[in-house]
Amino acid sequence: MLMMLRRILVCFVLLLLASTLLGQSRGGRGRPGTGNPEELFVPWKFLPKGTELVKGPLVVYWLPATLAETEHSPLRTSQVLLDDSARCVALEIVAPDDAVTIAKLGATGKLPMALITNSDGRVVREVDNTRPKTIEQMVSDELSARDNAVLRELSEAKRMNSVELYKKIWDNRCLYPLVGREAQRALKDLGVVVKEPPSTLAPDPNLKVTNPTTTRH
Repeated sequence: MLMMLRRILVCFVLLLLASTLLGQSRGGRGRPGTGNPEELFVPWKFLPKGTELVKGPLVVYWLPATLAETEHSPLRTSQVLLDDSARCVALEIVAPDDAVTIAKLGATGKLPMALITNSDGRVVREVDNTRPKTIEQMVSDELSARDNAVLRELSEAKRMNSVELYKKIWDNRCLYPLVGREAQRALKDLGVVVKEPPSTLAPDPNLKVTNPTTTRH
């Protein structure tokens, strides 16, 4: 049962990827570009020097030894990380001269490296290099561990008819969209209605609506 739910979850995430790619074409902090407007690239963002760490359920920090590493790295076009970004996985690049942020992450003297922080800002995984396959595997391992944990929570919520557990799963629905929807349905059955907030995305300025023409006979 758990394996089937995980497979369905992966398929659902891939469907959500289209909306993520649409968001990449809109504003935001600086990103390393590919030079090819038609090439899909991972939504890495450069973290401003000395700023607060990013808050999110899962944040991946790429700490290169030099900024030149980010210019042609396969990490920019990694399909694995592109898929992961559809699950609210934040992807941040820390400049090698940003000593304040590097110290906050406990990475002083360890560059190049990559790491993952959780919603509390605590480092939960790290690797001592920035090879694409290594970072992809690190993120995949963390997502897999979280998938297993949320499926156990879902089973426990069903066993106990626990509104509290269902709400916890719902609150983390961006990481587990399919399981989140199941929690939403279960909460409704228990008399608790939860809904997605209205979208804050601006309409696409290139989208044109044309009125259908009426053909006269």
